[in-house]
Amino acid sequence: MTPMAQPQGVGTDAPPAGTSAWMRLARTMGRRSDPAIVGTLIALVFAAPIIALLVLAFTGDADYLEHIAATRLAGFATSSAGLAILSGGLAALVGTGGAWLVTQYEFAGRSILSWLLLLPLAVPGYVAAYSWYDLTAPGGHFYTGPDGPVPTISGLWGASAIFGLTLYPYVYLLARNAFEAHGRASWDMARCLGAGPLAALRRVALPLVWPAVAAGSALVAMEALADYGVTDFLGVGTLTVGIVRAWSSFGDPQAAAQLAVMLLFATLLALGIERMARGRRQFAENPGSRRAHARTPINGWRALVAQTACLMPLTLGLIIPAGNLALMAIETQPARPVMPALQGTLFLALASAGLALLIGTVSAYALRAGPRFGRMAVRLLQAGYAVPGAVAAIAILALLVLVQDALGTFGGSSAPLITGGSILALLFAYQSRFAAVAILPCENALLKIRRELDEAARMLGSSPAGVMRRVHLPLAARGLATAALLVGVEVMKELPATMILRPFDLETLAVTAHNYASDERLAQAALPALVLLTICIPATAMLNLLRVR
Repeated sequence: MTPMAQPQGVGTDAPPAGTSAWMRLARTMGRRSDPAIVGTLIALVFAAPIIALLVLAFTGDADYLEHIAATRLAGFATSSAGLAILSGGLAALVGTGGAWLVTQYEFAGRSILSWLLLLPLAVPGYVAAYSWYDLTAPGGHFYTGPDGPVPTISGLWGASAIFGLTLYPYVYLLARNAFEAHGRASWDMARCLGAGPLAALRRVALPLVWPAVAAGSALVAMEALADYGVTDFLGVGTLTVGIVRAWSSFGDPQAAAQLAVMLLFATLLALGIERMARGRRQFAENPGSRRAHARTPINGWRALVAQTACLMPLTLGLIIPAGNLALMAIETQPARPVMPALQGTLFLALASAGLALLIGTVSAYALRAGPRFGRMAVRLLQAGYAVPGAVAAIAILALLVLVQDALGTFGGSSAPLITGGSILALLFAYQSRFAAVAILPCENALLKIRRELDEAARMLGSSPAGVMRRVHLPLAARGLATAALLVGVEVMKELPATMILRPFDLETLAVTAHNYASDERLAQAALPALVLLTICIPATAMLNLLRVR
């Protein structure tokens, strides 16, 4: 007698007929609590606007792109590459030099300078550009003529100087933490073995902190590539300027998306170069390196040189432009109260910082221990930092339209209405735009955790989520908090995405200042810009408290 065939899915491990690969993958993920899997899924969700941007780019015609390719594309590409290299190089030089001085030497004013060096991060690049141009253009306080010693801040070199002086704290913060975790102990050993100060710095200290310096420089380069306010105001023809003009002036979102894809690939290339420069260098922190090391005391002219070197970027990046804005604000009656804009700015910054903490942590896990597909998703999400805020906002609007159409298809007239002018859409845009700011510090923090600790915890019976909660989070807490604060500061300064996606009744300090500046009322823009600087100071103070001891 032929036995009755047993139905599939009953009494057997075989999946039921018709079970899709996606369902089997979902069941596999459901049996696991691996943070790397969660990081992969979150990276895919917040990379969706970039995917929508790709769809938009490849569904339009190429007439405008062909015109740009025949006329200005080469200039756009050259200016973008030059701006990224010069800005990242200047930020690396200033940030690493300042971090080395305040961590390795003891001189008068070192403690306060260690904190003050972070403050230029609070200065929006476009605000510094407005102020410096006002000071150095004809009629300004610093104008010395076309052949004078102080040039007018404009063009490629002027924009690179603005970015280097306002964004170097990215490099400074990461390099300072790395120097305090590794540099002093290694420096002492090198000196005991007979190496001179410069030789010990070049051969031992700098190679150890190179991953942190490379990560910070990559952030600066991506910020410079994505900027529109500084480059357009100072007359630098970058890819970003071409993107925004194609969208706003020519009304061609497909052409803007096509140029944005070029910028996206350029960013991926920059990230690849940063990874190649870092190589396989991953230096786990020695537990003994957290002990306080005596700094080398310096006095006399050596202390004066160190003080001057630390004060120079602070003066050029914060004190002079802020002082000029303060003078204009004192001389001008404010046009409207700034309290509503202040409240909107703080709300968006706090909400975005909390989301960034989650996204940065799980994305760093996807890079550390996730599948190859997950690492690729996170790298795609990081590349969104170089997509201009205006283009990212348009991509999100396109994504919302697709979601709305899908809800209308399946839900009929009862489908909820999704609009771009909402808090959720704006927060989504911030996370898609600034994920790299959160991921890189989180990744750098996890690099210092020894793999042996993971293996020991797993041998003791901890699940992947348990290892993360009991081992990783306490050790990487400072780096994770740093990521959240950095995103909060970036959101306070964000301009184009906020202008496009914000609800009509939501004001921010950045939008208020821009509206005045775009009407050539710099004096009216001075007050909200100064308030924006003021609320960023507590955030930078907290960043100082999070330093590795």
